Amino acid sequence: MGWNQSDDLVVGGNGQVYAAPLGTALPTTTAGALNAAFLGLGYLSEDGVNFSVARETQDFPAWQAFDPVRTAITGRTVQATFSLQQWNEDTVPLAFGGGAITGTTPNYKYELPDPEQGLDERSVVIDIQDGSENMRFVLPRGIVVESVETQFSRGATAMLPITFKLLKPSIGKIAAIYSDSDAFAAGS
Repeated sequence: MGWNQSDDLVVGGNGQVYAAPLGTALPTTTAGALNAAFLGLGYLSEDGVNFSVARETQDFPAWQAFDPVRTAITGRTVQATFSLQQWNEDTVPLAFGGGAITGTTPNYKYELPDPEQGLDERSVVIDIQDGSENMRFVLPRGIVVESVETQFSRGATAMLPITFKLLKPSIGKIAAIYSDSDAFAAGS
């Protein structure tokens, strides 16, 4: 095939983000239902989801060369960021680091968890649809980092900004990307 293939472009026109407790069985394809422990997080801002892999490197110079003679990877940060529009029993504890909403109608309460309770580790799946093609990002282990800052105003929905930083799982890779697009096939 030629190099310039418009079918290989990805336009993430729709999708969904799901979160589950750490240790939940993870999907291995783009098809089929997720484990029931994965809960959809609802509407996201129109910006959708950002997925990033940042590598930190160290250059090693030599006395005999102006340019580095070697470079090594010294660290990596893998994360997904998105803004949740829905505030409910699943999204609020995720955004603020754990805990649960308690109470009964019409009086509910959420209390920020104490830092001594440890980190609220989760598994996340991000599904992306591009027409009839699908991509699925499987993030086995991570935590919400960064500040949660939201604004309440008449002209916009209040967002719950999420930065989900991936952590090395005890088994397997830090993330997997599945696709049913023929562009992923060898020799395509």
